[in-house]
Amino acid sequence: MVKRSLLVSALLLGIISPASAADFADNQISLSISSKSITKTVTGGGNTRGPALAVLSDDTILLGGGASGGEIFTFNSDGKNLRKLGTFIPSNKRIIDSRFAINDIAILSETSLAAKVLISYPRLGATGSCVEIVIDELAYDRKKQRMKFVSNWFVTKPCVPISAVQHTAGRFAVIDKNSVYVTIGDLGYTEIDNRAKRGDLGSIFKLTSKSATKISQGHRNPQGILLFDQKTLLAAEHGPRGGDEINVIKEGNDYGWPFVSYGQPYGGGDYVRPTKTGTHTGYPEPIKYWVPSIAPTELVQLPTQGWASWGRALVLGTLAEEVLVFMKINDNFEIIEEVRLDMGARIRDLEVLSNGALLATTDSGKLITVSNS
Repeated sequence: MVKRSLLVSALLLGIISPASAADFADNQISLSISSKSITKTVTGGGNTRGPALAVLSDDTILLGGGASGGEIFTFNSDGKNLRKLGTFIPSNKRIIDSRFAINDIAILSETSLAAKVLISYPRLGATGSCVEIVIDELAYDRKKQRMKFVSNWFVTKPCVPISAVQHTAGRFAVIDKNSVYVTIGDLGYTEIDNRAKRGDLGSIFKLTSKSATKISQGHRNPQGILLFDQKTLLAAEHGPRGGDEINVIKEGNDYGWPFVSYGQPYGGGDYVRPTKTGTHTGYPEPIKYWVPSIAPTELVQLPTQGWASWGRALVLGTLAEEVLVFMKINDNFEIIEEVRLDMGARIRDLEVLSNGALLATTDSGKLITVSNS
């Protein structure tokens, strides 16, 4: 059965029905959950938004968001010191809206003294009347505990009318010290169904400081991305009223949005209506989809050690369901088992610590650790 620590933490977190060892069908799974308050890192304005998350090799935590949306904090592995390192979205480049915040943080390389970091975020364009997604490189001086801007890597086009600031995505999967994959949402662009006009939107790119290569398109709001076994690219994205999905990403593919979706249109006032619903005919089939929506966020892979038969499994954060979804996957990229762990909070970002524990941020301002102990 689940350890007492899980049951006590579940009460503190407001979890109604935590998963048990039996749910995982493995008597070597015994979960513990703990949490710390990180309310200063939450971005307000409309709904609250929990911070973006990255973890260095010594488990030092970076958190992106805060009152201005563009702040980066460090949170030591002992969980006692939250320190602001800098602000990277100018106040004149955003409106007071929690969606104008750092979407993700990537650690490209690091030493004990410094780290090379990427961030993604939406900002107002030059005229102040449209929104674009930006990828910037930052330098983290770990000795002086400060971070500074180095260079811009990428700015999306077209710049979308400000009324449509949604579906920014901007999640990273690190390839090596000089390159990443990044997800770009459709930004709620009313002409996303016009391939000639959509430009960079609704796509996944491979980026370096000097180049941007479009890998795939036809994505709505891909908030999770993972290099499974450091070889195969997977992405999780939001569908409309259902149709949330995970796809194996292959270069040159179009994944169908907004022409097909297993979801349903919101109504006549939505920015775009899917052409065909309840189908993916003519486009790559997702390896997993959900109806109704669970609102997926970040996607990570459990390590091979410490999680018994669940080693190498996928774990997905969610907003609407407020759960972590654990999924076993076979060599054919089929989901063969799924367990949902009720977290009682909207999971904004998700990482894996050096000891194999899961680390999650929530929109309510918690930093949650989930481990098998």
